[in-house]
Parts: sequence; C-alpha cells; structure tokens
Amino acid sequence: MLLAFLCSCERYPESYPPPQQRQPAEGPNPGPSMLVEMSSPDASRHIVKDVENGAPGDLWRWTNQQPTLKILAQTTDKLKLSVDFALWAEAFKQTGPVELSFFVNGHLLDKIRYTSPGNKHFEKPIPPAWLASDTESTVSVAIDKLYTAPQDGKKFGFILSSIGFVQ
Repeated sequence: MLLAFLCSCERYPESYPPPQQRQPAEGPNPGPSMLVEMSSPDASRHIVKDVENGAPGDLWRWTNQQPTLKILAQTTDKLKLSVDFALWAEAFKQTGPVELSFFVNGHLLDKIRYTSPGNKHFEKPIPPAWLASDTESTVSVAIDKLYTAPQDGKKFGFILSSIGFVQ
C-alpha cells in the first residue's frame, strides 16, 4: 500500500514566471518587403512573365525579353524602382551594347544604353501617381537584344538579382 502511495506522488518541476516581453530593437515589423530578391522562397509568387524558374536559394535568374513582376507598394510616397542585374560578358560579345527600358505599371520610367557587361544597379524615383497601395503594381525591364545560345538556340535577356521598390 505504501508503495502504491509513493508511486502516485508526482514531483512537478519548479515554476518560473514568463520572460518579460520586449519590442525588437529596430521597431515594429515593417511588413512585407517591396523588393523581390530572386533568392527569396516566395520570389516565384511575384513573377508574371519572362523570368526563368530557379532553384531555392539561387541568388539570380535568367530573364527573357521583358521580365515582369507584381509587387504591392506599401506607400506611394517617395518610392524608387530598384533593380540589381548583370549583363553576361559572353552574351555581350554576341549582342554588343544593349538598351534596357524600365517600366512601372506600363509607364516608361527610363531607358538606358549599357555599353559594357558586368553587374549593374538601376534606381530612380517613381511619380506617386503611377502607384497604388491597395493593388499590386507591375514592374518590368525590357531588353532590346537577346542572346541566342549557339548550342540549342535558347534565348536569354539578362541576369536578374532583385527588383522592386525602395524608399
């Protein structure tokens, strides 16, 4: 009987108060990013057309003639279109200088002629009237000449790393 009594006694661990709750040092969560990194797990969700599928974690993706993505602007005030991309040196030997046109919701933001290959960064303010914060905006970059792979005839535009809105 004593053995049954001792087995039924349970020793509970000591209790401690919950830790004090604190806000992160950088402030409240700013919400989803307005810049789509090709390495992001949800990058494919933003793609409308002309961006090749990539493996999870890839830092960049090949594009075709006019890669287009959809992005929700959290505000319409003081935003810039930001694009990080590269012009592949091997492709550049075939195409020569290329012209890229940058669009926001169908509006031409800028057109730039690139005369050398390599990593490039584009950033330019967007007129607030071109954006809305309640519907997704489309952003696209059109390239005037595509590289054609000699092995299989496949066509490529440029290498895209990120695209979207920054303040």
